[in-house]
Amino acid sequence: MNTAVTVLLAEDNEDDLFLTQRVLRKAGIGPVFHAADGREAKQYLEGVGEYADRASYPLPEVVLLDLKMPEFTGHEVLEWVRAQPALSGLRVYVLTSSDEGRDRERVEKAGVQGYYVKPLTPEQVAEIFG
Repeated sequence: MNTAVTVLLAEDNEDDLFLTQRVLRKAGIGPVFHAADGREAKQYLEGVGEYADRASYPLPEVVLLDLKMPEFTGHEVLEWVRAQPALSGLRVYVLTSSDEGRDRERVEKAGVQGYYVKPLTPEQVAEIFG
């Protein structure tokens, strides 16, 4: 695929982080930046603190967002993103271990572009970045 797309991967589980980064790397997707929890994802997207230098930490085109994270949940991050006019065009895909209907309904109402249950597959990568 080999697509130059800046991605923010908000994921707190190291195993899921490894697997997702691996499938993205094999597809040639990147650069991929990582946020270890919801607070860090918000800081990255706001461009504050260590993320203030947009040359080093560019605004992503795509966010892959876990729902069950510490600090702020993926639900809270998504709702915050959708309330920011400067981020209105940001494509957000949920990547979670939850296959619960209520989680899917809640994020779809908040305007998510897609909902994927981990692990991310090459076919799903093609859907997101194809």
